[in-house]
Amino acid sequence: MIKTMKINRWGDALGVRFPSEFVRTMRLRDKIYVEMTTRGDEIIIKRAPELLPLEDLIANCSEWDGNPPEKYDWGEPQGRELI
Repeated sequence: MIKTMKINRWGDALGVRFPSEFVRTMRLRDKIYVEMTTRGDEIIIKRAPELLPLEDLIANCSEWDGNPPEKYDWGEPQGRELI
């Protein structure tokens, strides 16, 4: 499915609207994330992998067995870190 769309200014950015048939076909919705890249003179937009909540990421970490470490030694300060 090929459509010619116009690029419009939205504030300081540029944007392209997705036609409703693209929205239906790709099951797009408001506030989802997409990945954008270029290849030659093409702009490629793909649905971004869904981000998991931190709790789910920690729960799936077998190294901790559900018990995260109390402290982690990051070493001596290297710059202007506040401790």
